[in-house]
Amino acid sequence: MSRPQPAGPIDIYARESRKGDKRQQSTSGQVGACRAVLAERELPAGEVFKDEGKSAWNPRVIRKEWDMLMARLESGASGGVIVFDLERFARRPADGERLITAAERGLIVLDSDAEFDLTTASGKKSFRDAMAAAAYYSDRLSDRVRRGNRAKAINGQVNRAGWQDRPFGWDADCITQKPEEVAIIREVAARFLKGETQDSIAADLNARGITTTQGKPWQPSRLRELLLRERNRGGLVYRGAVVAELPGEPVLDSAMFGRIAAKYAARRPGRPYTRAYLVTGAAVCAVCRVRLDGRPVQRRRPYPDGQVAREYRCLKRDGGCGTVHADQREVDAAARELAIAILSDPRHAAQVEAAAARHEEEATALDSLIAEADQTALQIGDRLGRGEITLARHDAIIGPLDARLTTLRAKREALNGPPGRVPAARSLAEWGKRWDAAEPAERRALLATALRGRVLAVSPGDRADMTRRITVESSGPVAQAATI
Repeated sequence: MSRPQPAGPIDIYARESRKGDKRQQSTSGQVGACRAVLAERELPAGEVFKDEGKSAWNPRVIRKEWDMLMARLESGASGGVIVFDLERFARRPADGERLITAAERGLIVLDSDAEFDLTTASGKKSFRDAMAAAAYYSDRLSDRVRRGNRAKAINGQVNRAGWQDRPFGWDADCITQKPEEVAIIREVAARFLKGETQDSIAADLNARGITTTQGKPWQPSRLRELLLRERNRGGLVYRGAVVAELPGEPVLDSAMFGRIAAKYAARRPGRPYTRAYLVTGAAVCAVCRVRLDGRPVQRRRPYPDGQVAREYRCLKRDGGCGTVHADQREVDAAARELAIAILSDPRHAAQVEAAAARHEEEATALDSLIAEADQTALQIGDRLGRGEITLARHDAIIGPLDARLTTLRAKREALNGPPGRVPAARSLAEWGKRWDAAEPAERRALLATALRGRVLAVSPGDRADMTRRITVESSGPVAQAATI
């Protein structure tokens, strides 16, 4: 039986997987073998396409050369394709079916060992069988790699291939700690828990010439990733779950790591408040009740100290009326005066004291619940260590317990600091000194204490007297002016 004649030149396709396969062969070697087969069969050679380090099994991997080859085959520009091994062409049956569809014009498909006539039923069957075998080989290889990586993780070994760069705080083997970087992680964790912002910590690290392991400057997002890395408390993670413990002393103890996780969990979704805007979240438009948004105003002249001018504005994109805007520094200054006046007014001392007492009571209750849950977790771990319960039973208990602890710690962190009464009986001057010496986070806390759930309503008007434009009102949809 004579061989079918191609309708055009036979293109050559070569691919080398990033992880290798059972028939190690460079793309140049593959092309050479394919040319020899074409010469032996007296078939014209077409264009050559090479994909270096590309997986044919992963659908998310884009093979540009393969796409160009398929475009030629489907357009009729070539009469077929030859590959060193069919596994190089594709390892997914869907890709094979695409070639079968294109072969209705009489395409020839060759590899170094076989020829497939995709215009006949027997040729299609042989091709599909070969494609199914290639897919089966890839699936088995993937399963073996997955099982091997999981076994390594359970045994405390690290899959180094999973890291494009070593994690900060660890040596190239991802197991040995780098003392100088571990010290930085502990410093950053302590500063973060004391209330220092990620922006200021990142700026300090960059000023000191401390970079990431990629040599890049620190950003808040990188600091968050660093502080929430499970390996800091000795956990080895595989596919999102802790499966083993790293040897040696952890970078951060579980209590500190838990407090950090709780602090992040306690943050409200959306863009966090910045140091520049005191009343963000506490100020609303007096006309439509939409919360005001803080933003820089480049068109205005900078402040006398050279800082960019800023303002609070009711934005239509947020559902507002767009009629209210006010200078940020003038609003913040007026908010300071209102807060100090409220805190120092004897008429409000009892209310401030009551709010502080509720804070203390809630914080004490949460501290008790957290301590109880921590003790339970230690007891469960001790029982596992003594063989009184199985690992499966331990995991079934500890999972919900950890989730409860995270929730409790998030609620505790949201209370902003240790329980303690706010001294209400201070003079106007004393409250002013405390305010001026406070960090932005503490100033927001003092403003919240003074407002006690109410909001600052800013009315339209000029900049002549900002205090007349601001009133303290209830936070409900209907504005109810409060007496200050």
